[in-house]
Amino acid sequence: MMTTNIKQMGSPLGARMVVNERDVDYFCGTSYYTLHGDPRVIAAACEATRKYGMGPGTVMASPPLVEVVARAACFFETESAQYIVSGYLGDMLLTQALSNDYDMVFVDDSSHYSVFDGIRSTGKSVITFCHLDPEDLRQKLRENLKPRQIPLVMSDGVFPMTGAIAPLREYVKALTPFEGGLLCVDDSHAVGVIGEKGQGTLEYCGVQGDNCYLAGTLSKAFGGLGGIIPGNNGLMEKVSRNVRIPVGASPPCTGAAAASAMGLKILSEHPEMRMQLWDNVAFMRNGLRQLGVDVVDSPIPIVPVTDLSGVNLKQVQHDLEEKGIVVAHVPPRSYSDAPDKESLRIAIFSTHTREQIGKLLASLAKLL
Repeated sequence: MMTTNIKQMGSPLGARMVVNERDVDYFCGTSYYTLHGDPRVIAAACEATRKYGMGPGTVMASPPLVEVVARAACFFETESAQYIVSGYLGDMLLTQALSNDYDMVFVDDSSHYSVFDGIRSTGKSVITFCHLDPEDLRQKLRENLKPRQIPLVMSDGVFPMTGAIAPLREYVKALTPFEGGLLCVDDSHAVGVIGEKGQGTLEYCGVQGDNCYLAGTLSKAFGGLGGIIPGNNGLMEKVSRNVRIPVGASPPCTGAAAASAMGLKILSEHPEMRMQLWDNVAFMRNGLRQLGVDVVDSPIPIVPVTDLSGVNLKQVQHDLEEKGIVVAHVPPRSYSDAPDKESLRIAIFSTHTREQIGKLLASLAKLL
């Protein structure tokens, strides 16, 4: 697993930060706007903790928790939202909330662990379909559904190691013959990042609406902590009726809630940050193509370098680190959607300068 040789941070997270007691250019992780190290987010967390303590210690509202829900509903343009302690639990909450609305689950076979853990908790029958393959999904739907049974299709919206975007429009088309069919996506790497308003892959693919749902996180792009499930009041009523997580698990701590609310506020008020992220991603991807690396044209800030003939990518990662540039090496099949050959996972942030990205590209030109 990628948890071996965990690096030690020595400063707030940023495009330039201290890792293992060295100043480095940091191209890892999931904090796509580096809001985890933003002074405004840190100040919000500290102020709320001083005022309200670590948390209520039970199911009780506090102003930061209320603010997260309000700001999330505003950001996603929904009637409400459910805020929980971890984005990992979001798929479980969503599938349990909707459990009376479907009979069988069809899931991309490379979906995140949280997706499989979530659907297993429902006790429903589960059928996998080939990764990113709407035609295989169509075939599995035809072969496995009995008359009047209702399917739920699940997938990551954006896959965490490759940055691949699920073809959600095609999945919705595959569901069309089945009245009441549902689509749920784990959108942890997409919310705040893609879509004109940053609302994730449902928006990006143009499939927002009835019977399409997302479970997201505030722990990545938004610089906070916790899972977020935006939706209408009907979905929230199903959460209250069918799910024990909100009442059985402690809420996120006060500081984390305040940080999350501030992250939502910042990204809501500053869409130019998203434009800067997309510009940086395009600059990196174009630079790699000029080096002869096959990368797709995509706004996703997860940029994989995979399967270069005769190149030891683990050695490339080591040599980059010697130059003060940190990227992630992904061994074959070491994570949910990791390729079957080694790769580098390069994370691009809105706060990376062109000089930093240019230095990375120049170094790769010598090493690949």
